[in-house]
Amino acid sequence: MPHLLAPLLADGVIDEIAGRLKSGKEADLWLVRHAGEIVAAKVYKQRQARSFRNNAAYKEGRLVRDTRTQRAMQRGTRFGQAAAEDAWKAKEAEALHTLHAAGVRVPRPVLFYEGVLLMEVVLGVGGHPAPRLVDAHVPRETAAALYADLRGQAIAMLCCDLVHGDLSPYNVLLGRSGPVVIDFPQVVGAAHNSQAEGFFRRDLENLRRFFAARDPALHAAAGDAREIWRAYERRELTPGFVPAQARGGNARPGRDSRPARSDPRHPPAAAAGRAAILSPRAPSATPGHARATGAAHPPAVSAHGPGRPPEVPRRRRRRRRRSSGAGRSS
Repeated sequence: MPHLLAPLLADGVIDEIAGRLKSGKEADLWLVRHAGEIVAAKVYKQRQARSFRNNAAYKEGRLVRDTRTQRAMQRGTRFGQAAAEDAWKAKEAEALHTLHAAGVRVPRPVLFYEGVLLMEVVLGVGGHPAPRLVDAHVPRETAAALYADLRGQAIAMLCCDLVHGDLSPYNVLLGRSGPVVIDFPQVVGAAHNSQAEGFFRRDLENLRRFFAARDPALHAAAGDAREIWRAYERRELTPGFVPAQARGGNARPGRDSRPARSDPRHPPAAAAGRAAILSPRAPSATPGHARATGAAHPPAVSAHGPGRPPEVPRRRRRRRRRSSGAGRSS
C-alpha cells in the first residue's frame, strides 16, 4: 500500500484498497472503495521519480491566488518548490472538473484529497478497465471515425481555453461510450501560455499520424490543427467546429475564409456612403443631397491640381500667416 493513501484511510475518505490498476510515468493508479463505489485513486510520484520533470514550459501562465506563494514559486525557494508541486497535482483535478462539466469525454472526477485524485474507473466494452488506444487493435474502417471523435474532444477542450499538452495514443482510453482522454497534470492555458499553439498542433498531429498509419486517407487532414487554431484566434471556434477538409470543402483557411467585399454584410453602397461622409467637402456631394437638388456636384478640387487634397492649401496659408505675423512682431 502506498503511504500517500494512508491519510485517506485514516480520515475515512476511502474504505479499502482493492489493488493497483497500473503504473505510469507520472503516477500509480489504484482501485479503492469510496462511498460504496470502486473508483480509481491516482497517486502522483515524487518529482525526482517522474520521467516528466522538465515542465517549465507547461507552467507558463499558471498563477496561484496567494501572492506570497506565487513569489516563492518564482524564486524557487524550498517552500516555493513544494507549493509548485502541489499546484502541479491539483491542476489535473481542476481541469477534469472544467472539462467534464463542458461535456468533454474525460474521467468523472470524484475528489481531490491530500494530493490524491479520486475519479471514475473507465471501463471498456466488456466491462473491464478500458485499454489504451496504443494497445488496442484499430481497423482501417474505424480509424477516421475515431480520429474525428478525438479531434472533436480537442476542439471542445480548446473552447474551454485548455490544451492537453501531452496528448497521444498513450493518453487515450477506448471506453465503451467512446475514446476517453486522460492524464491532465501538464494541461496548458490556451490564452496564457505563449507556446499553447505549438502544444495544440503537436497534440492533434500525434493522433492524426497514429490513425493515418491505419487509414492513409487521413494524410489529407494534415492542416486540421492549423485551421482549428486560427478559428480559435478569431474567436470563431465552437464545440461543433469541423475543418474544411472534413466538410469536403476546398476553401483555404485564413484570408480566403473571410467575407468578401460583395458579402451582404459589406455592401458597396454602404462603403461609398462612409467614404462620402468622411470626405472634407462631402456635404454638397453626398447621394442624399444630389437626390434633393436634382444635381450631382463634382468633388472639390484643389487649386494645386486634382490630385491634391483640399486641406493642404489651407495648412500652407496658415503657415504663411504665422510666418508673416512673426516678421511684423520682430
